Amino acid sequence: MSLTTVTIISPEAANGRNVAALGVVRALASTKRTGVFRPAVCKKETFTSTLLDAANIGQTVEQARGVCPKCARRDKDGARGDIVAAYETTVAELEPEAMVVVGTDRSSVNDPDGFAFNADVAADLQSPVFLAVCTIDRTPEQVRETIEACTAIVGNHGSTVLGVFVTGAEEDQVEGLKTFFAGDQDGRPVWVLPKVD
Repeated sequence: MSLTTVTIISPEAANGRNVAALGVVRALASTKRTGVFRPAVCKKETFTSTLLDAANIGQTVEQARGVCPKCARRDKDGARGDIVAAYETTVAELEPEAMVVVGTDRSSVNDPDGFAFNADVAADLQSPVFLAVCTIDRTPEQVRETIEACTAIVGNHGSTVLGVFVTGAEEDQVEGLKTFFAGDQDGRPVWVLPKVD
């Protein structure tokens, strides 16, 4: 049985990434046995449970988690090996048809290499990427440049970007952003998501 895997990462873990991730889980779960994996996530966070409620393979929170973010910051290479092992164990135990991997959350500790780490993990898990890029306080041109920079990093680290969620759009911006990105991004689809209060 083939496994469909996609990783959702954001350069800032800002407004809208979680909405995009939840939507992808729900979409896949409507047609496939779908699980969730969080490579580096704090045990106190609650969003993983929300994702698991939308998934459909009876997965536990423990099966959805890799390592703690502090471990990932202190020893990225070691953490990557532990993440792959945890992911492979979960896949072997649950035999999903699809897995949605959701990258690191926003943190009060800034990690300049956080996005590159998420890109590395996507490559380690042989997973293509959906980017979530926030438009709050950015012009459409700045969003495009952010997407281009992130796409280059993902490619340099060994994976590919399948599509982009532009998040955080005000109601009066949505149609303009859709028009701006129509036919853009080298044929990759771009979805515009409204701001979440």
